[in-house]
Amino acid sequence: MNYRKEIERLYALEYGRRGEVALRQITLWAGATILYEYTGWAAAFWWVGGIALGHLIYFATLRVLLKRGGRRGFVLAGVIFLGLAAAFMWMPAILLAQSDKALMISGAALFGVGLVYLIYRADTALALVQGEIAVVVAMICLTLSQMIGQVHDPLARGGTLFAVAALSLYFAGTLFKARRARLEFEAAAARSVQAQKMEAIGQLAGGVAHDFNNILTAVIGNLELYEAVPDPAERDRFVAESRAAAERAARLVQQLLAYSRKSTMSIAVHQTAALIDEVRMLTRRLIPTSIEVTIAADDPLPIAVDQAQFMTALVNLVVNARDAMPAGGRIEITAQEVVLDLPLVQPDGYQIAPGRYVRIELADTGTGIAPEILRRVTEPFFTTKPVGQGSGLGLSMVEGFARQSHGALALSSGGQGTRAVIYLPLVTDPGAAAVQSAADPAVTPSALRGLTTL
Repeated sequence: MNYRKEIERLYALEYGRRGEVALRQITLWAGATILYEYTGWAAAFWWVGGIALGHLIYFATLRVLLKRGGRRGFVLAGVIFLGLAAAFMWMPAILLAQSDKALMISGAALFGVGLVYLIYRADTALALVQGEIAVVVAMICLTLSQMIGQVHDPLARGGTLFAVAALSLYFAGTLFKARRARLEFEAAAARSVQAQKMEAIGQLAGGVAHDFNNILTAVIGNLELYEAVPDPAERDRFVAESRAAAERAARLVQQLLAYSRKSTMSIAVHQTAALIDEVRMLTRRLIPTSIEVTIAADDPLPIAVDQAQFMTALVNLVVNARDAMPAGGRIEITAQEVVLDLPLVQPDGYQIAPGRYVRIELADTGTGIAPEILRRVTEPFFTTKPVGQGSGLGLSMVEGFARQSHGALALSSGGQGTRAVIYLPLVTDPGAAAVQSAADPAVTPSALRGLTTL
């Protein structure tokens, strides 16, 4: 079992949605107040207060365990939860034993809520599932011990015991079935992920072989012509074309490294607005006059990135937007600070933690991306452009850069236009940010050659 992942799931179940957490507490306190007004039981407030205190302990424990994880931590979290479950089910057990019909109905409803929630959790740890069954059976026995004395007919007693046993067995069977279903689902998901990985590896290997074969053909062909042609001017031209092909191979390797997040990055703190302004200057000649470019990025917003890779990624997005608007249109680039309260989860399962980020968005009014291929556009060598007009590594490189920078790339597209959003962590203390090199490599217009075909 992946204990860290299981602890993350427990935290998300209990406290992942703040609105639901608040609603649960409000409902419990309102119910305790009504119960006190109706019965005068001070135990109602002791009950709900104990649950609230238990949740504070459980929340604090899970927050600590999210960083540490481990088997012992998971066992501790399980023990606390079982205590909470027993504390919650105690009151329904008491209410069910009362002669007042309103109290009995309320107790049955609360008991049902508890059973449904335990089934909904579908825990995979066998010991935790057994503990949950033990808690429910113990509460049923508590209720039965208070009620059985009121049943004098032997046949009625037998029927009551049979019904209680049936409920316990059916609940236990349902809980085990839910556990088995979740384990089977996780196994199937793991097999699917592995199959997708193998498919991606095959596609990547095929794409690399195809592109390098084209490059090597150009290099070898020009060198053979170099040997066959005596004219010095012609021979210089063949050497130049061989050098250009070798440079394309070098760019291909850099793009693959960026996609795999293995490239060496020269991290330094930069102002987002300044970087975007440099990209605007570099891409002026790439954008026709039929396309209007608007930029709203006035705030500095410091980020720790590799300058060259950041600008190359943004240029890739600009070029893709341009190619999607052959008849003209509009490109809007914005940058702003956002606070993520919950993890941002990508379709492939990758996620970035909650926190403060810079949200860099590039939106165009082009043809858009079909929904059936939207999830594939970041795969290496996947491209919708005609043969010879794109290698299919542009968006792969952008996603690789974003993730290597501890951020993410999010893409969306409707009937018209595409929206690409890069999330990068906001640097709150620029003086403490690590700098791996004295200066970033310069990005010049000549460095943009070849990007128009990504």
